[in-house]
Amino acid sequence: MNIRKFCRLGYLTVASLFWASCTESNPQFPTSLDPASNTSSDVSSSGEELSSSAEESSPSSSSSEDPVMSSAEIESSSEASSSSDVASSSSAQSSSGSVQYVLARDPSVTCSKSVTFMQDCPKASPSYSCVDLQTFLSKDTTISEKILTSWEEKLESCGVVRENAPVYGVVSPVCPYRTVNYLKCSDGKNYDLFKEENGVAYTTESEYYETHSSAAESSSSVAASSSSVPEDLVKNCPKSEFVLFADILAEVQSKLYERYVKSIEENTALSDSVKSYLETLLDRDNKTLKGNFSPYFPGSDQNVESTSLKWDSEEWFNGYIAKTESCADGTPVTTKRYQQKYAAIYDECLDIISKKINDIIENESKAAE
Repeated sequence: MNIRKFCRLGYLTVASLFWASCTESNPQFPTSLDPASNTSSDVSSSGEELSSSAEESSPSSSSSEDPVMSSAEIESSSEASSSSDVASSSSAQSSSGSVQYVLARDPSVTCSKSVTFMQDCPKASPSYSCVDLQTFLSKDTTISEKILTSWEEKLESCGVVRENAPVYGVVSPVCPYRTVNYLKCSDGKNYDLFKEENGVAYTTESEYYETHSSAAESSSSVAASSSSVPEDLVKNCPKSEFVLFADILAEVQSKLYERYVKSIEENTALSDSVKSYLETLLDRDNKTLKGNFSPYFPGSDQNVESTSLKWDSEEWFNGYIAKTESCADGTPVTTKRYQQKYAAIYDECLDIISKKINDIIENESKAAE
């Protein structure tokens, strides 16, 4: 019995010592449950240190005094940013924007010029035919002087005479790309740009011509823009008797015939060789030079509508020139353009013949030596 009691007491003693040691080594088991103890104070202090540590490790928290913005502040900031962007965009557009034009057909529409690329293929015919241009110039009208001059130039090169060209087999036409201006307008449409003057844009050639004529003054759409009314309006004297290069040359040939017949008869200093050369040029029966393209092609009759002197004459043209015009009193007079072209062709033909005569005289001098 004594042994059993001793064992029990030994077990109890060991157990009590064990529990006592566990309680002292583990802080999770408080030694006192007294409400007045400072356990809660210790936990609060620990929590403040964690918060402080977290703030120190977060740069966004430490760099902003008020990291949280109200919805009103966010909206205000967004509007300010948007206004700044619009102002910047407007400034850039103002510094690099294109010039504004108004349409001649409708001055209430504004347009800006833009650029695209297009293949520049040769056209089969001009925009106005030779007949069209003759009709325009035959009318009694008031028109822009620039347009009147343009019509006369176009008629002079309208292509009635076929140009001679070397033939080396079939050659495909080459159509290089070129930059083309067009209009982007406030009515939401794009238009071709034929010409612009003084801030007014014309979309077609006919529109430009119509605007620069007396008829434009009665057009309400054009009259709405004072800048679209041309200042160089002139009276067109109706033109008539439209002639080809060969027709002017025929009159030049008659004048040269008179000149050289007289020279042969009166200039005793002419050598026989020079006289012989001049006789080869003269058609005494018809009192002109031999060949309808002499002295360019002496003695050769060729088709005036298919023979080109493009490489033989600086005065060559493949269209028409108006020979006469009727002005205020209705009396036909020779046009200034015809007089100028006649004088230029005459001087060119005279130069060709004179060079040939000089060559003959120079060869005679060398032979005499």
